[in-house]
Amino acid sequence: MTKPISFMGLALKNPLIVAAGPWSGGAAAIQKCIDAGAAAVITETIVMEEPWLFSPRIYYHDDELLNLSLYGKRTLEEWEGEVERVRKDSCHLICSIRASSPSEIAYIAQRTERLGADALQLDLYAPMDSMIEDIHLQPEKLYEFVHAAASAVSIPVMTRLPYNLAASAPHLHAVERAGLRAICAIESLRALSGVDLETQTTLMPTYGGYTGRHIRPISLAATATLAQLTDLPICGVGGVEDYRSILEFIMLGAAAAQLGSAIMLHGYDLITKTVRALEDWMQAHGYDDYSSITGAALSSLTPFEKAVHRRAVCRMTQPCSRTGCGLCTCGCMYGALVMEPDGVHLNSSQCTGCGLCVQRCPQGLFHLDLF
Repeated sequence: MTKPISFMGLALKNPLIVAAGPWSGGAAAIQKCIDAGAAAVITETIVMEEPWLFSPRIYYHDDELLNLSLYGKRTLEEWEGEVERVRKDSCHLICSIRASSPSEIAYIAQRTERLGADALQLDLYAPMDSMIEDIHLQPEKLYEFVHAAASAVSIPVMTRLPYNLAASAPHLHAVERAGLRAICAIESLRALSGVDLETQTTLMPTYGGYTGRHIRPISLAATATLAQLTDLPICGVGGVEDYRSILEFIMLGAAAAQLGSAIMLHGYDLITKTVRALEDWMQAHGYDDYSSITGAALSSLTPFEKAVHRRAVCRMTQPCSRTGCGLCTCGCMYGALVMEPDGVHLNSSQCTGCGLCVQRCPQGLFHLDLF
């Protein structure tokens, strides 16, 4: 049974929102997201300037994903026709917008509201672009942009923040005063895919945005930090790839989470599978609504200096004679695990309880005893 949530005053049928990206770059793509069961879809970022695209702009290697996409390929005028073709049904449409000045962001906000947007997401920061970077260096500049958009429309507005601003009280106070209804975090990370050693040139022509599951730990930390610093609703984004990811964000204080680049890697069916898995998990654990688990994990999180320090020692649950493995011994920096001719030997007196062997052993032969 579907368990709805309320986010920015919008009644969402589930907590899965499709993030802005090429998977929501037009009417046909948005419709696929809607038909797959998304509660809301955020359009690919809409701008005033004439769109242009890098080619290539997607860099994928060893399960790492980077991109050079700052906005979509359609003009604001073209988006008018695209939105008209979308059958929203019970789904909400959120327009992602970006501009270079407060007056411009206000203008685009008004235009997209008239298009039929149910809400707006301000994408004011991008790791590959420094054009309006000063708004994130100066809280008052950020306030000007957000206030201009929020005061220009009657629909709810949220903004997407980079990870470093999730812990910035001045910036959070600025967006709160500006009239935001929610905060989305995080933005992709500034990155390079590597260097060609033979030609001694970068594999990408400029800095790109690092996305995908590898940035989820950073996104989770940002969500938890935001939950402790602001009362605004939070939408987690960055590294969401399945129902577990969404539940993690919710348990750290998010009201909803955005699924993005994983759609490009696994297809639109991932939306349907994730929604069904969320419903199955909630039912199996006896929860009637998501508010029952929102922020549930925050009480287990403490500042480093206040965390309880407990002694721990590794224990082998059974002997290991796999001399050809060595994952545990090569990773033991304290000399507690040594490879002998007959297998792995543990000297508990040298163990400091780091826990790496417990997590790396493919046989699960180690256990950490806490004292």
